[in-house]
Amino acid sequence: MFEIIQAVFTAGAALALLVFAGITLGGSAVALAVSTPLFVIFSPILVPATIATTLLATGFTASGSLGAMAMTIFMWLYKRYTGKDPPKIPGLTPSNPAAAGKKDY
Repeated sequence: MFEIIQAVFTAGAALALLVFAGITLGGSAVALAVSTPLFVIFSPILVPATIATTLLATGFTASGSLGAMAMTIFMWLYKRYTGKDPPKIPGLTPSNPAAAGKKDY
């Protein structure tokens, strides 16, 4: 039962991240299309143009990051529920369950 609840919440989080990625990408693309002619018309005002360009680049980066994170979660869910082992995180996932309680000093 816990695994089903875990899968539902994880899939919901991944879908939310994917939606945020799409909204951010769409908003950044529209803002870039609208602001490009303004940059040409108001070219002497370089500081606001630089700030706007930085914000747009940040939007595109955030969109890509959120989308990659959502796709990683979906891939992990697929691997977990098709019987394959999820990827191991070195240092966090013990390779030997018996050694999980031992500390190596």
